[in-house]
Amino acid sequence: MSIDVLFNEIEATRSSWNALNDILVQSKYDFGRQRPVLDQQPMEFFRRRADLVFEVLLALRPGEQERGSAVVVGAKAPEIRKHVQNFKKHADATVSQLRSSWKDGATIRDGNENFLWQLFDGESNFASVDVTPNFEQMNPSLNVLVGVAGSLLPLCKAESIGDLTTRAEALGALGREIEGLSRQAKQHVQTAENSAALADKHEKLAADARTQTETVVATVRELSQQVNANASSVTTLVEQIKTTAGNAEKLEALVGGYQSKFEAFQSELDGRNSEFSQFQIDAKAAKEANSAREGEIDRLTKLADAMISGATTAGLGKSLEDTRKRYELRMNSARTGFKWSVFFLVLSAIPLAAHLLPGLFGDWFPKISETAHENWYGVLGKILLMVPATWLTGFYTKTYADFFHLEREYAHKAALAGAVDGFKRQAPQYEEEITAEVFLEIRNNPAKGHVVEPAAHPLYDVLSKVVGKVLDRKKES
Repeated sequence: MSIDVLFNEIEATRSSWNALNDILVQSKYDFGRQRPVLDQQPMEFFRRRADLVFEVLLALRPGEQERGSAVVVGAKAPEIRKHVQNFKKHADATVSQLRSSWKDGATIRDGNENFLWQLFDGESNFASVDVTPNFEQMNPSLNVLVGVAGSLLPLCKAESIGDLTTRAEALGALGREIEGLSRQAKQHVQTAENSAALADKHEKLAADARTQTETVVATVRELSQQVNANASSVTTLVEQIKTTAGNAEKLEALVGGYQSKFEAFQSELDGRNSEFSQFQIDAKAAKEANSAREGEIDRLTKLADAMISGATTAGLGKSLEDTRKRYELRMNSARTGFKWSVFFLVLSAIPLAAHLLPGLFGDWFPKISETAHENWYGVLGKILLMVPATWLTGFYTKTYADFFHLEREYAHKAALAGAVDGFKRQAPQYEEEITAEVFLEIRNNPAKGHVVEPAAHPLYDVLSKVVGKVLDRKKES
């Protein structure tokens, strides 16, 4: 491999690097941020190191093959070529990735701490490119080339060092010139942008003025046509005005004739208004009177309801009291009948007593033969004489008990009927309960209650014993 081929590859690699560097500069890339892939060094150091390496290597290019520097460079040629080709390959790959998605005016922003680049068009992110693997390969190769360049410099002749200095000075001058041109270009760009904005503004104003002018022209044309159209109708309008003036005079005369009628109507209307006002006053007074009457009617209605309720209670109490009196009268009659039945019972028992107790009445009662005492038929006949009186006594006893029970029940009902109204007045919150309880008590029919047991017959036990003894004696005989 000749020295010229090696340095041609170095020149091509520098061109690839310059292409990548130009893209980064145009896209306003941040060169000052540290990158882990670059050993925590900023991209600015990497760029300066790459520029230095390529300038040094190209400065070491020998002019003649037989010179000593050619021998030294030739010894390192395989190593230099290997890393130069590796650097160029990944630089070209990076440029290809960027150009495949590139747009004019695009900017590059970091997507992570390494080289995940996001392409923005204004504020719109239109693509993302990850070139971290390329820089992972480029950085070691560049470091090796730095070491190689550093080892070659002491072994090369002074002409090479002088040439390197000359190149460095020329590069610095070129950089300063580029910076000046860049500033001028920025100023020209700013001026152009301002001019473009001003031109757009003037163009917009001109368009607005043109639109307004066209509108005014159209309006003027319409007004002109309208004036021409109205000119023919002016004469007609004048004639109509004259006719209207004549009609107005006639109308004025007619209105003057109706003036007296209007005045009469107004006076009549005023009278009706006064009558209506008086009617409103009377209606208000009548309404107040009706309100007072309604209050009085409500009071009388409540009083009537109370009186009806009291009358109902009083009538019911009176009816119950009359019934009680009737049962009391019948009870007294039953008491009198009971007394007479007892008297007749005593009379009917005298023959039996004289039969059973001879000599009890002395000479007041006929004597009974001795044989009659031994005949039980005589005793039975005397007992039969007592049956009607006994039955009559039992009847009046039962009747008196029933009438006594009914008289007591109706007295209780009459007392409840007479007191229910007072109870409701004293306890109005329990009015319904009191009414229901009294109603249930009054509606209960005493005749359907339990049967009243009458008192036992006063002679029943005596007669029972006597009859029993007589029957026992007859059985023994």
